[in-house]
Amino acid sequence: MAGESPTAEWPSGGLPLDAWRIRAAYERVRPALITDPLFAEDAADFDVSVEELDRRMSRPPGCLDGDTLWDWLGGADQYRWAGLWVLAEALAGPTSLRLAGRFTVPEGGIRVATGDVVVDGDLVLEEQAAVLVLGRLTLTGALVGSVWDYSLVCATEVRCRDGVTSGEILALNAVRCTGALYLSGSDHSCRAPLFDGGVLIDFERSNAFGRVDADERIAEWDFHTAARALGLSADDELAEAYADRLLGAGRSVAPDTRSG
Repeated sequence: MAGESPTAEWPSGGLPLDAWRIRAAYERVRPALITDPLFAEDAADFDVSVEELDRRMSRPPGCLDGDTLWDWLGGADQYRWAGLWVLAEALAGPTSLRLAGRFTVPEGGIRVATGDVVVDGDLVLEEQAAVLVLGRLTLTGALVGSVWDYSLVCATEVRCRDGVTSGEILALNAVRCTGALYLSGSDHSCRAPLFDGGVLIDFERSNAFGRVDADERIAEWDFHTAARALGLSADDELAEAYADRLLGAGRSVAPDTRSG
């Protein structure tokens, strides 16, 4: 990405899909995908089946956007993780994007990139916002997903300094966080072959990491230990307070009425 001029723009809009390319990519990766532990090991627990995945991959939408994403890959996160694998096989390319400063994906919005994305700052996802990167997503600052509702980050690899989300982070290779990543809430899971970094706090949910290489992992139900690791008071609403700290905000990262 040498020589690129940073920009604050990441255009919204869908990703055109060619059904033949998607089906061909799926046929290439299917043998490895359906036997991969991250897809297969807990599939039955969430009513995930190869037959249903075959059906979905045989009928991709013509364009992937904020509506068709859920029509195609809704339900258990295994389907989105598998879809990420297929899309990366079919469409990943060298095109890269570099963003300057804090970038916010508004409520219900989606941002898609077929190559690497670097954010020289923070990435903030409001309620029901989604980011799909078919390359590496690198943040020099914090990854802050919705701490009240669902948000989604998908990439071949996700790198950040610190982070907090009650939504999903899905990666084909690894999630790397040099500081502290707090995966709050119990309604959603994250999925990646590797978590690598400083502190991982995920006692409230059941994530699917193939391996965890963390300086400290807090997996026992203990808000006091989590608060200590985050430098917060145990009396705080931890996810909200940590988001405020990461964003340097004097207010909570609460739902609002912005759109776009």
